[in-house]
Amino acid sequence: MDKDLEHLKLLGIFHYIWGALSILGGLATGVYVLIMGFVFFTAPSNSSEDAGSQTVAGGVIIAVGIVLLLVIVVYGILVLLAGGKYRKHQGGYWFCFALAIITLVVGGIPGIVLGIFSLVVLSRATVKALFKGESLPGTPGTPLVTPPIS
Repeated sequence: MDKDLEHLKLLGIFHYIWGALSILGGLATGVYVLIMGFVFFTAPSNSSEDAGSQTVAGGVIIAVGIVLLLVIVVYGILVLLAGGKYRKHQGGYWFCFALAIITLVVGGIPGIVLGIFSLVVLSRATVKALFKGESLPGTPGTPLVTPPIS
């Protein structure tokens, strides 16, 4: 059980770091693409045909930059939320599980490592019990989280 709690604490810390890096990376990427779009959009051209195509290309690049920025920043915020759920291990098991799979797919090498570690920890029966707020299998005692009084 102590091993599970330690692993959940580590996962929370790693998710906080990964979420912050994702948000910073999303902001940097989005700002870079937006600047490039504005350069295309406002660049002077020699002919009216070139001006029209440059304006369209600049608009497309700006739209892609905005979408990219929003997607990466939202992903980073979701990773930060998952970090909190790992630290508190109350509710959000399936949220953390789904986000671990998404991180596996889109996170590059660090995301693959974090996603695999998350899935390994989340697949343990004791961790599932912790997320449900139940007493751990094989340990006597009361539940870790007391249910509300009705």
